[in-house]
Amino acid sequence: MLDWAFGPGGLHRVVGRTEARNVASSRVLEKLGMRLEAQLVENAWVKGEWQSELDYAILEREWSSLS
Repeated sequence: MLDWAFGPGGLHRVVGRTEARNVASSRVLEKLGMRLEAQLVENAWVKGEWQSELDYAILEREWSSLS
């Protein structure tokens, strides 16, 4: 998906967001080379509780350097 986003998709930046307790999703984003940019504490009311969010991102030039 990132190959497409930074190739035919012509994107400069891709962001991935996950619920802060979802360790498996965080690992996937990190393995893709994305870096943690923000932790939003208790920013969303979901299923009867406040949940926190982690925001990851990668730039096209960063993705290209990994290939």
